Amino acid sequence: MSSKKIAVIGYGNWGKNHARVLNELNCLSGIYDEKYKNQNNDIPKNYKVFKNYEDLIENSDAAIISTPAVTHFEIAMNIVPHLDLLIEKPLSMNSAECSQILKKAEENNKIIQVGHQLHFHPAVIKMKELIHSGKIGNVKWIYSNRLNMGKIRDKENVLWSFAPHDISLMLAFTESKIEKIQIQGTQILNKGTEDTTLSMFKFKNNIEGHIFVSWFHPFKEQRFVVVGEKGTITFSDTELDKLKTYYTEINEKNEILEHTKQVINFENTEPLKNQAKYFLECLESRSVNLNSGQHGLEVIEILEESSRLLNSVNQ
Repeated sequence: MSSKKIAVIGYGNWGKNHARVLNELNCLSGIYDEKYKNQNNDIPKNYKVFKNYEDLIENSDAAIISTPAVTHFEIAMNIVPHLDLLIEKPLSMNSAECSQILKKAEENNKIIQVGHQLHFHPAVIKMKELIHSGKIGNVKWIYSNRLNMGKIRDKENVLWSFAPHDISLMLAFTESKIEKIQIQGTQILNKGTEDTTLSMFKFKNNIEGHIFVSWFHPFKEQRFVVVGEKGTITFSDTELDKLKTYYTEINEKNEILEHTKQVINFENTEPLKNQAKYFLECLESRSVNLNSGQHGLEVIEILEESSRLLNSVNQ
């Protein structure tokens, strides 16, 4: 068990989950939230509540920033000279701010991890294992559907709200950079804010992908699909059988001879706890290989370029 102590900044829905997980791992130093610093009736009695950043820094080795994204930059710039950070996605609201955070971390020998927690979902971990084992052959196409009725926002469009998860996964699964982006969007509820977007990517290693996101959709779907030369792996978080493989045999005339499905079992562990354990390992090793700050910056750069293209289409 690590001796490191981690604070949680922001005690909203995700902050409460982060605090719970850290407390279960016996590494929670305490929480800080402007809302709770003068009254803490809603906080478990065994949680320490910091009254200011100075108190938090003095009693912590690292911190998790789990506040609204628009506040990430200011908080990170205040804390990173003193503590290592795990920052919830997105790292910040634009690439310039992200670069400043990473520069400040490097200057102070601090590590940055970004909370793209889907990487720590046991189904995603199993998907990576199957792909690296060659079960589906060379990857050719990846697509993701992230659809729901709500939660509708007005501070950001659905691209920035839903797509970071899937952009992050695609970068990891392709192990390549994006060389071309195409995107379309629809503004249904509020003019100027896309409720639905369809993004198409071509990667430098010739893998292609698309991401379909909507918060104005009649049913919920969270599906991530990797198509290879020999087979396909699907991860659907809204289904009972979440992880499946499909293998199809086709003859020289492109006739389907056989099409089989197999449900894949995986270890049932909590992604957020897996992420916290990895962050603790990073604090000890002083390096971040998964969901690094640089990876978080790359996701933001893709979102920015997608937004630029989307705006040009809508003009």
